[in-house]
Formats: sequence, structure tokens, C-alpha cells
Amino acid sequence: MTGVGRLLAARAAGDPGGVAFIDGASGRRLRWCDLAAHTARWEALARGTGLEPRRRIALVVEDPLTFAAGYLGCLAAGLTVVPLDPRGTTDELALATARLRADILATGEEGSTSGELALWTVATDGPREVRPSPPGARAGDAVALRPAALLASSGTTGDPKGVPLSERLLLDGARRVVGHHRLSPAERGYTPLPLFHVNAQVVGLLATLVGGGSLVVDARFDRDAYWDRVAAWRPTWLNAVPAVLGALVEASAPPAPVVEGIRFARSASAPLPPALLERFQRHTGVSVLETYGMTEVAGQIAANPLDAATRRPGSVGLPVGVDLEVATPDGLPVASGELGSVRLRGDAVVTHYLELTTSGPERLRPARDAGGWLTTGDLGRVDDAGFLHLAGREDDVINRGGEKFHPQEVERVLLDHPAVSAAAVVGAPHPRLGQVAVAFVTVRGHVPDALAGELAGMCAERLARYKRPVEIRITPALPLGPTGKVRRRELRAALAA
Repeated sequence: MTGVGRLLAARAAGDPGGVAFIDGASGRRLRWCDLAAHTARWEALARGTGLEPRRRIALVVEDPLTFAAGYLGCLAAGLTVVPLDPRGTTDELALATARLRADILATGEEGSTSGELALWTVATDGPREVRPSPPGARAGDAVALRPAALLASSGTTGDPKGVPLSERLLLDGARRVVGHHRLSPAERGYTPLPLFHVNAQVVGLLATLVGGGSLVVDARFDRDAYWDRVAAWRPTWLNAVPAVLGALVEASAPPAPVVEGIRFARSASAPLPPALLERFQRHTGVSVLETYGMTEVAGQIAANPLDAATRRPGSVGLPVGVDLEVATPDGLPVASGELGSVRLRGDAVVTHYLELTTSGPERLRPARDAGGWLTTGDLGRVDDAGFLHLAGREDDVINRGGEKFHPQEVERVLLDHPAVSAAAVVGAPHPRLGQVAVAFVTVRGHVPDALAGELAGMCAERLARYKRPVEIRITPALPLGPTGKVRRRELRAALAA
């Protein structure tokens, strides 16, 4: 039996009627005993269809309870779960399953049944076979690795990579979350984040399994229903991203009795501007716990202390269970307070990536250098107390005639204007300077006629000349990924066109 299987069996034996997961919209519930029964059906179907251990199951499910049961069922049955975005088109899913060498497509009733891949359907009571595997070789016959979970990187800054996560990495990541956040069996979380991403899987589902509490899950974030769900289910902590916090600032403030039992709102997946943190806390009365994570460490890398008085706004906190340093391009550690490339090392970090191709043998490439360090691609600095401050992605740096700066410096100035709800700055091509900064901003309510001029004036007062945007565009929305990260490549492509 796998580690996840043993944990599920222990939860079902110790508290069989205990509620594990709740659908925030409908109120449907999954108990620990339901999950144990669901797992047994996964194991039976795998045996009955001759499926060997760690065969890859592409899990394409929108319903949050069905996803939770299927995800944990796959892991407990010793299969490899490959979570995919259920909003993908038939062509996108076909490409993803081919790249990730999936043997079975497991989908909810709402999913696609086209294609030739073996098909299982999944419900909260278990999976069933709809279309058997075609004769001949399976996609996963000659894969390079057989992890517990295989996730694709977000691809927001380049081609996606396959990130193989062992069961040990997944459970260790969940234990770090439980330990740092003190998630006891009495705790209840609430996550409206996409379940096919590592954050909701480890910080949400697996941390709930390890900690023994309960979790309210939603298929998607609904600003207008958010505080009603909180009032109905009384979570003690919230799992969020900056895009969610920004949307909630625009909504009506929750009544004090609704939020009085909430210990913190955990923010991850993208940098949180200090101005937004302050607005959210002032507007809602809920304190924000800034954190930092990535798929390659099964979630959490760093987090601020639970004690709100010792947190540092604008910082993602202190390392949690990983070695972290900020280095020069040559790999030499920088002095305290200096900007550099964030690197990670330790048993919590993956050792290899998978190249995602549709032809030829599956290829591995090292994720770490000879010294054991994984370069995250993030820029940051560590202050004198060891807190990490992120400055953005290395490949987002703008080079204006040899003067380099990061968009986040400009975005923080723009976000200080009370009318601005979100901002993104990218480099636009320039025939003489190479690049110049262009800002895209969204606003709350009516757009003041003088807004662009006011923002330009703020930038002139607070930024060196080479950092100031040559153009400020007011836009209805920014292109965002599923976890709220700005898709800067789309903005750059629009400017280049």
C-alpha cells in the first residue's frame, strides 16, 4: 500500500464519518470512509484491466469533489496521476496526453470522450472503464520515469516542462505546509484555486489528508459568492493568490462576524504588491500570510511567520525545509540585501525534468547543477533577517539601452494610485534602445480623464528616467493564467505586432 493509501485508511478507521471535503457551491460532502471506498475501486479497476503500477492516468475533471477523490484514489492505488486543465479543447487535451505519455484518460461525465486513448469515467463513488486500451503498445511502456504525479510547468515564460513528483516529495511538501501553518484536525481551509495546479493539490488536498482537518473546495473563484461561502462553511484559513485578493478588494467588505474565526489568508503563486496587501487587510480585516512556492518542490519554499507582528510585508518569508540562496549568474552567493538569482537545494527539490515531446523516446534532463542547486528563474534578495524579497522573473527584466530594471519596480508605483486595481509592465521593442517600458493598467470604477497623466507624474517623481513607461495603456483586463499570473508573453506579443 502506498503512503497516501495508508493515510487514507488510517483516517477512515479513526474517524469514518468525519468530513474531509465539502463542495462550497452545492454543499455535497466526501467523508474519509467515502474516500477509502473510492480508493478500493481504483485498485480493483487497475487490477481488473491489467494496469501495472505507476501507469499514467490523465485526470481531466472539473467537479472539485470528483477531482479530489480521483486524485487521491490514483495516488493510493499506486498509479501516476497527471492532472490536466478541464477547460482545454479536444485538440489541447490530445496534445497534452501525448506529450505526457498518458495511458488512460480519466474524466468526469462532463469531459470529452473523443480520441483513441483508453477512457475511464470518474465519479465520487469511483472510476469505471468506458473504452479499453487499444491493442498494441501503450504510451507509457517506455517512459523514463514513473513518479506518483507528473505535472507540466505553467509555461508562462517558455515551453512547459514535465515535473515528476515522487510520493515522498508530495507528502513531505504537505507536511511542511501542515507544520508551518499548524493545521490541526480542527482546522478547515477554503480553496477556490484550480485543482490541476500543485498549490491546490498539496496545500489543499494533501495537507488536509496529512493534517486531518477538512477543506472547502470550489471549481472556480466567484467573487460575488466568496464571502457567502465563507459565512456558510466557516473556514479557519483561506488559500488564495494575489488575483483573488485583488478581486475581493473590489467586492463588498465582509461583516466582522464572518471573518472573526479566520487565522490568515495564504497568498502564493505570484508576487503580492504591498499596496494590495494593505488594501485587502484594511478592507476585510483578514491578515495575509505571504508565501512562495513552485511545482519543483511540491509547493512551499518559503513563508512568513504565523505571528502577524513578525511578518515582513513585501517579503515571501523565510525558507521552510529547503536550502535557499541568492547568487550571481556565475553561481556565487551575493551579499545580504543584494539582488540575484534565487536557487534551491535539498531533498525537497526534484532532480530531473522531462522534456515534453510527442515523438521519440522520453528524455530526462537534470533540474539541478553539479552542486545540487536548482535555479528557479526568480530574482530576489535576502535581507539581514533572512527574509526573501522577490523582484520578479529573470526573463522579464527590461534592458533599456544597457540600463536594466524589473517591471515590479514600476508596477509598485502604479499600484499606489487609488484608482489602479492591477498593473503589468513589459518591454516593447525600440529601434535604438532595444527596449522601453510600456505599462498596462486596469482601474476600479470610472476611468478618470487625467489618470494616464497622473500615473506618468507619479513615475516621474519616484522612478529614474530610464524606468519610466513611455506609454501607459488603460485596459479592461490583463491576460492571466489559471493561478492569476500575468501572461507577459501575450502583452509583449501584442506590442511586437
